[in-house]
Amino acid sequence: MEIEIKAKCTNYPIVENNLRKLNATIKKESRQVDEYYNAPTRDIRKTNEYLRLRYNFSENKGTFAYHINIADGVNDETEVDISDIEKLRKILVAFGFELLGKIDKHRKKFLLNEFVITLDNVKDIGSFIEVEGDGTEAEIKMIKSKCLELLETLGVPKENQCNIWLCDIATGKMELK
Repeated sequence: MEIEIKAKCTNYPIVENNLRKLNATIKKESRQVDEYYNAPTRDIRKTNEYLRLRYNFSENKGTFAYHINIADGVNDETEVDISDIEKLRKILVAFGFELLGKIDKHRKKFLLNEFVITLDNVKDIGSFIEVEGDGTEAEIKMIKSKCLELLETLGVPKENQCNIWLCDIATGKMELK
């Protein structure tokens, strides 16, 4: 199970420098565009789930994902690789899936001990950090606590924490809150 804490990263260069000082290794760097869709049978903006179509430019591939938020910062994720993103997009539209918004980001993933730390520069929105670890249901509290400690060590204030993407359907603009 993925356990994560997200935060606005208002001091991106300092956080990245702190990661390097802690000897975090960069896993990969890429540009990604995420498209979020609403289901025709229910409004998933009102549920704890989301559908995402992601294109990763550096890997020249896509993924389609269904995520459900089990608890604050804890997600059950189902993802599948997509070789032809345009065809899947056409299928989604044909079946009435509505595009809620797009997120265009430059992403850097770091590894530090048992954690994956992701730094995102999101076009027209800002910079964000995500600290995630894997664990069982019994480990959720302990892993979240370690994620919070790591954010503090990196220089990310507690008040910058945020949990979910919000979408303004009229503009298609998405924002992390």
